[in-house]
Amino acid sequence: MAFCAGLVVGGVLTGMGLVVVGSLIRAPLPDAARWTIVAAALVPVLLREFDVLSFALPENRRLVPESVFRLGRHLGPLQFGIEMGTAMRTYLPSGLPYIGGLAVLLFASWPLAVCAGVGFGLGRGLMTTSNVRYSGVWDAEWLRHSRLLTGLLSAAFVLSLFFLP
Repeated sequence: MAFCAGLVVGGVLTGMGLVVVGSLIRAPLPDAARWTIVAAALVPVLLREFDVLSFALPENRRLVPESVFRLGRHLGPLQFGIEMGTAMRTYLPSGLPYIGGLAVLLFASWPLAVCAGVGFGLGRGLMTTSNVRYSGVWDAEWLRHSRLLTGLLSAAFVLSLFFLP
């Protein structure tokens, strides 16, 4: 529970940071330029999602350090959840959160940035708890259905962009 709460807190902190920096970046840019930037980043990421293109995204590929548990049973997972919720602690299996972050940077208001952060944290928490609680072999099932899941998640993500202001 503490880990998942930390994921949400980390996501919200990142969303708020993006909206602060974005306020400076988006002021001189017209809407068309901001949409062009999002589209230009979205196309290669979608092609990467479907294995048409292959390129590395900036990420931190480290395992959970043992020092996380020094704070105890609740504060340790909370700390790691916050770090992981910022998306800067471990790698992301999809490139879509990068586009989400870019959309928050270029378009989001404070409430929308908080919602995006909560959504990111809940999504990471759902994946983690689903993996831990699944009675079969989670990774094998994910791989077996990965094409369908990638299509559904990508479509849902692209549709969500139409609700930006």
